[in-house]
Amino acid sequence: MKLTCQFAAMMLLIPGIAFAAQRNSSNLKLDQPVTVAGTQLAPGQYKLVWNGSDSDMTVSFTQGKKTVATAHGKLAGNPTNEEAIETITAADNTTVLQAVDFKNISIHFDNAAPSAGN
Repeated sequence: MKLTCQFAAMMLLIPGIAFAAQRNSSNLKLDQPVTVAGTQLAPGQYKLVWNGSDSDMTVSFTQGKKTVATAHGKLAGNPTNEEAIETITAADNTTVLQAVDFKNISIHFDNAAPSAGN
């Protein structure tokens, strides 16, 4: 009986663990070069993995098994549920990544640069 209860408990925990892992990562496709935290990312497919509290987290941009950039940011809800990439143009005409909007959440990066018009 004890073994059956342990097995049942493990079966209930596995979906929760899988959900938690999915909650802290998502895939991102960039169609143009962008700069985040001083690192220029080339167009391509990236996996974003975030850790920390909603107001102070670290986001890693990985390709394959290699981390290509790390940035600090804040997690927020996405009321529109639309997926989008928010950028600004810096004074040096580079495109700076300000936020990534996924279906249910948005990640806003702390690396905002002044726009060329300011």
